[in-house]
Amino acid sequence: MARDTPLYPNAARLSAHKLCAEKQDRWLFENLSFQLEPGEMLHLKGANGSGKTTLLRILCGLTTADQGEVSWGDRSIKQRRDEYHTQLSYVGHSDGIKQDLSVSENLKIAAVLARGKQQKPKPVDLDQTLNTMGLSRKKHTFAHDLSAGQRRRLALARCLLNDTSIWVLDEPLTALDKDGVSIVETMISEHLDRNGMAIVTSHQDLNINKDRCRDLSLS
Repeated sequence: MARDTPLYPNAARLSAHKLCAEKQDRWLFENLSFQLEPGEMLHLKGANGSGKTTLLRILCGLTTADQGEVSWGDRSIKQRRDEYHTQLSYVGHSDGIKQDLSVSENLKIAAVLARGKQQKPKPVDLDQTLNTMGLSRKKHTFAHDLSAGQRRRLALARCLLNDTSIWVLDEPLTALDKDGVSIVETMISEHLDRNGMAIVTSHQDLNINKDRCRDLSLS
């Protein structure tokens, strides 16, 4: 299942400095700081409503913190928004796939949106991604005919095909069976091997090298 791919050329440290987020007159979190180096995964833990999804959206630049700053490399993500977003893949609770399109069509459209029309995915890249995610036999299947676990694999496949160095994954193991969980653990491990980084929320532990995995709990 290993992918013969080089290290990410633009990998850089991701830093959060004294982040604060408020919701309905209460702080979800205050003065939250951390640094994540290339090749590391941040495992974000906490009860429902603790602010995990809010933090992910802040780290993606989809919303701003009430206080604090997120930096990539030596500058705020606000100052290099376009460059930052070209290096980032976000998979949220919703799979974000088109039910009336096939598996391959969903991936092709996602790649064009991420890369631009001039960098359409090569057939070999598409086939390799489908094989890695265990979806080769579903290539021409419409998304609405997939199981919930297969739809989740399809959503996560975008990270591989788009070849981004920063993955932000909100409960990626939802609906996955044992084989699906193993696939996701392997793809994250190989991503870290390339000096990529991952920020993951999950209610269950992942089989990732502990030296590369950092835990952050929100309470």
